[in-house]
Amino acid sequence: MALAFLGRWLGRPLKPVLHATLDQPTAVPQDAETQFNLGRELAEGEGAIHDYAQAAGWYLKAAGQGHCVAQFNLGLMYGQGQGVVRNEATAGMWLRKAAELGHPGAQYHVGVAQHRASKKLQQSGASECRIEALKWLHLAVVPGYRGAEAAREFVTLGMTREEVAEGGRRALAFVPGGTA
Repeated sequence: MALAFLGRWLGRPLKPVLHATLDQPTAVPQDAETQFNLGRELAEGEGAIHDYAQAAGWYLKAAGQGHCVAQFNLGLMYGQGQGVVRNEATAGMWLRKAAELGHPGAQYHVGVAQHRASKKLQQSGASECRIEALKWLHLAVVPGYRGAEAAREFVTLGMTREEVAEGGRRALAFVPGGTA
């Protein structure tokens, strides 16, 4: 009843999402899609409904079941410290999992991270990072992920022909959910 009144007062209906919290294990839905949707509502909500920490908890449950968008969102949250302690390694792990499942945003972020890593390594390790960066960025270009094409072109400027060819081969051989 209070939610209905508050919804009318704010001019939009409010869903009683917060009745199922992380503190009430009996109320935890078991399917990844419902868990993801709860996380998204908490992350995107306003006022009392906006709670990054609870959103991260729901995303973690869905991500653990292989939900690639939850993995992507969780990776971004760990990278930015939204609702969780900032942790680049954990962010990279979740982004890579989502990228391997075919999420273009995650592929873009993994590609950019690989390119940045190539700048910090010696030649042999840097070459492998550049090839992987090109592979992931190329995969993000295919569905038209914004910024991926410009990033891919930028990365290729610092690569040899052989590295570009190998990156292209890896992108062509990529199978979402398979071995990358």
